[in-house]
Amino acid sequence: MFRTIEWLDDTSEVRLVDQTKLPLALEHIITNSHERIAESIEIMEIRGAPAIGAAAGMGMALAAIESKARTTSDLLEYLEKAAVTLNTRPTAVNLTWATNRMLDVAKTAEGSVDDIIQKLIEEAKEIAEEDVRMSKNMGEQALTLIKPSYTIQTICNAGSLATVHLGTVGAVVRAAHERYGGNIKVYAVETRPRQQGARLTVFEFMEDGIDTTLITDGMIGTVFREGRVDCCVVGADRILRTGHVINKIGTYTMAITAKYHNIPFYSVAPASTIDMVTNPEDVIIEERDPDEIRIINGEYVTVPDAKVYNPAFDMTPPELIDAIITDRGIVHNPTEEKMKRLFEND
Repeated sequence: MFRTIEWLDDTSEVRLVDQTKLPLALEHIITNSHERIAESIEIMEIRGAPAIGAAAGMGMALAAIESKARTTSDLLEYLEKAAVTLNTRPTAVNLTWATNRMLDVAKTAEGSVDDIIQKLIEEAKEIAEEDVRMSKNMGEQALTLIKPSYTIQTICNAGSLATVHLGTVGAVVRAAHERYGGNIKVYAVETRPRQQGARLTVFEFMEDGIDTTLITDGMIGTVFREGRVDCCVVGADRILRTGHVINKIGTYTMAITAKYHNIPFYSVAPASTIDMVTNPEDVIIEERDPDEIRIINGEYVTVPDAKVYNPAFDMTPPELIDAIITDRGIVHNPTEEKMKRLFEND
């Protein structure tokens, strides 16, 4: 698959795939504005926790260039404001992780303003390259859990389009597909209300020649009862030190159903998605526009002013999770103690 987001050295611009146009059209957004990057994150032209983290890093680099700052203090002041602008979505921890990382570079780097700006550009590119490396590592780690001929249940999109390149769940599926000579299948739920499973996951895996079957969200129980899948592999927008996984709405329901049917349930995410500070009760679950549910293909499918509850994410407790797959290793049956062994210094 192509890269979701790239830094263009020749023009100091960012090019990203407009995911709202997929799968019917492949279009790019090219910008030199951190505010345009923030808008792309907010309206989900780019989405997926690792991808928006990379976007935020590049947005901070663009802000540094935009600042026209002559002093370090002016540059830092502009970057602080840019970080607030870029942090448009509250649930995915990768956003604040990336903006804080860029601010730390700006505060500690030595040299002229131009030197610091160049270091910020290099750091933004490194965030993206780290994501590619971590995805590859997660795919390799997961091969101890994914066996030949497995059929994998997914939700939402945690493939290439959710990261810079390979994906989280996407890396797992692709690594197994390559290792086992294509002897891997996928069931993808459509993932209402924005249909990321139908629009993006099916598109990605079919492009790569991976045997993929699309189902509606409400079919999960029947698919599990009929023994059609061997395991569930989901992404994450935030994983807490307690082992709680915050992911696309419907993940919790899938985990409960998988537990009932004795189907292993795995979450896969890079270190940048691990939150060792926030308590479960303090996680902010983003609620989105009610019209995402009221409208399909531009037409109301219900009463136009119907009350709507539209949380974008839910929280799955660790007792429903068989393993968390990270670039640093696998945490089986996650607990706070086990998470601290891998991430206590983060």
